[in-house]
Amino acid sequence: MKTRTITGTPSEILVEQLVASGVKYVFYNSGSREALFFDALHSNPNIHGILALHEGNVTSMAGGYTQVHNQPAVMVVHLGAGLAQAMGQFINVAYGGLPVVVITFAGDTGSWVDRINLDFDHSFAPTSVARPVVKASWTVIDPEGLPAAVERALQVAQTPPYGPVHLAVYDSMLSDKQVTVDILDDPVSPLSAGNASDTDLDTILGYLDSSERPMIYAGDGVWRNSGEELAGELAIHFGAAVCGTNVDYRGISIKHPQHLGEFDGAWPEYDPDLIFCLGVKHQGTGYASDHAPFRRLREQGGNIIALGSSQPYITNYPGLDLAVLGDEKDALRRLLEKATSNFPISGYITKRTTAITASKKRRERSRNAMMPEPVESLVRPGLLIDILDKELEAMGGGIVTNENSTASQEAIPSGDPPFLNTYIRQAGGSEGWGVGAAMGAKLASGNVPVVGFVGDGSLYYAESGLWTAVHHNIPVLFVITNNVAYGIVAGFFDKAGGQMSDTGKFAGVSLEGIEPVKIANAFGMDGETVQEESDLEDSLRRGLEIVNTEGRPYLIDVRLPSGLPEGGVPAEQYRMR
Repeated sequence: MKTRTITGTPSEILVEQLVASGVKYVFYNSGSREALFFDALHSNPNIHGILALHEGNVTSMAGGYTQVHNQPAVMVVHLGAGLAQAMGQFINVAYGGLPVVVITFAGDTGSWVDRINLDFDHSFAPTSVARPVVKASWTVIDPEGLPAAVERALQVAQTPPYGPVHLAVYDSMLSDKQVTVDILDDPVSPLSAGNASDTDLDTILGYLDSSERPMIYAGDGVWRNSGEELAGELAIHFGAAVCGTNVDYRGISIKHPQHLGEFDGAWPEYDPDLIFCLGVKHQGTGYASDHAPFRRLREQGGNIIALGSSQPYITNYPGLDLAVLGDEKDALRRLLEKATSNFPISGYITKRTTAITASKKRRERSRNAMMPEPVESLVRPGLLIDILDKELEAMGGGIVTNENSTASQEAIPSGDPPFLNTYIRQAGGSEGWGVGAAMGAKLASGNVPVVGFVGDGSLYYAESGLWTAVHHNIPVLFVITNNVAYGIVAGFFDKAGGQMSDTGKFAGVSLEGIEPVKIANAFGMDGETVQEESDLEDSLRRGLEIVNTEGRPYLIDVRLPSGLPEGGVPAEQYRMR
């Protein structure tokens, strides 16, 4: 590790260490007590501050940045109040295991008074509020320790199991006092997992070979180690069906011809006799049904095996027949080498045909749900996803960040590798992710086109993020899938069997009377509304041309059929006057 000695204020030292560690951007919301820190940030030409007007967008930008290449992101929010504001989106960061480092400055609530403005009182340590949603947290008191604290935070965040880290820096360090320290002058490298043994890999191959209906349940551990293509090849070789989680489309591309979509819907229909859990964190709802697939598999004499680079990838699977800790990409490369030599691909034609047929059946069902009979002045969701996927591929491929449930990418027609488009889901279920995540993804991806698929309800959680896109000229195409409702919530209301489902009148879910294009215009962004299917292709092409040639953000409000249950109408709401 190279070092160099500098003298400066603690704020200058913090910023210089971020630069030395390879950090390009700091996502932030301004704060008054941190004046010297922000002065140092904006005075350093080697790092850029990205300003959001709300801490939720700060967090989702940082998270979206990490979801492109698994590189760590750094964010700064204002004291305890700013950290509390960020917690809604930190649910997504924590749930997705995203390598985000959040820095807050903490006031002294012990020396003079025990309550200070905008910070926690003396009953709470500076790191206590974030503790449930971070992997690790430290309080930093000595300015000479800042370089080591930054390096440690970045390394821990991007070492399996990946996850966010919190640094609480006492604001006594926000002075102009000069300090001499050694800057650690190398980008931080994550610690990597070891490699699976040949014996374990041979056992996995034996399971894949002998099973009749194998299923590969793939997750984020695959793409984080750049193993997506290899995992797809392994599935093709052995004729395995493919599925993913409800928060990840990237372990194996959703366009893979053997992909069945989300695991929860795929396993009962396909009825596998082998589930190979590959770099995937199984999650559920907190009920016994979370273990149903594995319980049924055991009862039928099937097998469950798991391979992943850290502990979360081999837990939540009761009754595992084999659990292997090891780097996913290395394991996949060696599995394919062994398979090519010892397990000819020609031996799995029937399995492959079965998986492809099942995938086509599920896609067709999804497509039928999104392609009902045409409705005048509304766009069917299936048409939207088809045209967008086609137009992006024609440009050489792009990234789509997705926070909507109406236009699901599970219905996109399958294809053959290489798959040019990357689909990124919100990392958890906390709403308001999509606007910020698209901007973070664009900053991480450079010249690759980025489209933010954002539901109308999600947009209204985070619309001030549109100002950030304009302010920093981040050329994202925001496509608002506007069904004028909180569609998911309305669906659950309908299934609950209460008065709303009986009467067909739904309260608290209708989002009428809001104009996304006017909101965008108010923040200085151009946009347009599409209501006719005949206009959709030209509109998407125009939007992509604007963001990729003119280099500025743009918004398209696509009006879809109502998100209320079929036949449902908005209930009459209380009005004060």
